[in-house]
Amino acid sequence: MTLGIALDIAVIALILAAAVFALVLNSRLKKLGDAHAALQASLADFTNAAAQADEALKRIESQGVVRGAELQTAATRAQRLATDLSVMTAAGERVADRIEAALASVRAVGGGARKDRRAA
Repeated sequence: MTLGIALDIAVIALILAAAVFALVLNSRLKKLGDAHAALQASLADFTNAAAQADEALKRIESQGVVRGAELQTAATRAQRLATDLSVMTAAGERVADRIEAALASVRAVGGGARKDRRAA
């Protein structure tokens, strides 16, 4: 074999190796492109889900503020009613004490001689 033929065979072998490497590289690049497309689709889905979650949180927050205001109004009203009831109860106790004292003085003056008409 001559040197020329040996060099031709070496060049052909290198060209074949480069072609095989190019095919393998092409296959890997295609897989990478497919994975990139899938990643973009997943990212778009994630972005949509995040936007929906953000909107839901805003709705929940606004409803919570409204509910909080309603609860505050109800609590204030309940506190006023409790105060009014306390004042009424104290006034009722004073009236009951006065009636009791008046009844005791009536019994002491002469009511003890009378019999209870309901017992008969």
